[in-house]
Amino acid sequence: MSKIKLGRLARLLIKQLAFLMFWIGVWAFFAWRIDIPFLLPTPVSVCKSLGSILLGRTLFPAVLHSLTSLAIGFGIGTAIGILTAIPSVFTKEVSSLLSPLYTVIRATPVASFIIIAWVFLDSGALPSFISALMTAPIVWSNLTRGIDALDPSLLEVARVYRFPLHKRIRVYWLPSLLPFLSSGLSTALGLAWKSSIATEILVRSEKTIGYHIWDAKAWNVDTSALFAWTAVALLISLIFDLLLSYLLGLVSKKKSKARRERNHA
Repeated sequence: MSKIKLGRLARLLIKQLAFLMFWIGVWAFFAWRIDIPFLLPTPVSVCKSLGSILLGRTLFPAVLHSLTSLAIGFGIGTAIGILTAIPSVFTKEVSSLLSPLYTVIRATPVASFIIIAWVFLDSGALPSFISALMTAPIVWSNLTRGIDALDPSLLEVARVYRFPLHKRIRVYWLPSLLPFLSSGLSTALGLAWKSSIATEILVRSEKTIGYHIWDAKAWNVDTSALFAWTAVALLISLIFDLLLSYLLGLVSKKKSKARRERNHA
């Protein structure tokens, strides 16, 4: 990496750190003015609670259980979204059938789905189910828009020159659909994570991040721990964003490579 890029990265990090410190300062000011730790703990007390969590034995099992539920639900929801998007584009009847269903799912409050599904499902399986439910409509919507936006002239060129199927997918389909799919996955992942945590809180799934958030407020009445466990969920969400940004960068590079292959085809 060149010195110019390193300098830009350093300035960006310093700027973001300055913004972060500003808001921490605002938080500290209001905590000092209110002076009721039960209502608003100080940043120092939350950092102490976060340190205790990081050094304790409850963090790893909680993160593992929550991430497992998310992975299962997000994977199932993504598969459902992809498998229903393809026939929806090529068959209007399927699109007309699924569109109202996905619209209702996206418009209905998550808490309503949690309470209704809790009647039929075990609390351990509920976070995965809700994650899948939140993921599928977003993936379906983005992917259908991507398929509709495919350039028919490029597909006709591939047909005329009799490109094999794997080359059509790699050179034409993937570069065109990946931006739509990536955008949908990015949005769906954030929503699925928040919905999964909310489900864990409502149904009190043991050994999960949501359970510890609920436990900190319901029994221990430890607001600092509540903020600290919320910070854990936030940090994991930020890690997701960084990983997705990295993957999107790789996708962009592959798209440029595929475009060069197409120009030379």
